[in-house]
Amino acid sequence: MIKGIVSDMGESEDRLNPIRKIGQGLVVVIDRRIYPIVTLSTAGLVFQATGFKVGEQIRMKITRMLDLNGGVDATLTVTSAEETITRGEFMPTMPLLRYIIDHIGEVTGVEPSYFRK
Repeated sequence: MIKGIVSDMGESEDRLNPIRKIGQGLVVVIDRRIYPIVTLSTAGLVFQATGFKVGEQIRMKITRMLDLNGGVDATLTVTSAEETITRGEFMPTMPLLRYIIDHIGEVTGVEPSYFRK
């Protein structure tokens, strides 16, 4: 019985690994400065940066680290600013949501139903 529980927990952890890696390979560009993304969702993101204040609205571009010319524009309201981590919520737009959903699909290996033909 315990063996079954342990193996179930292992499978659960494996399913969560892509979620923890969703921000990998992405960066935000703010005033020509590049900051790595820790995690990303359709609601907001967490990125490595200092100097931002809670309540501040930040205009940024979310893009791939290896292709800074692509990406999507976004506006983020800072909800938490710690020593090295800044968290915020997006002002959603359709291009932003499509970009994030497409990226999550690539990371998880599942085509989002929004994009199926």
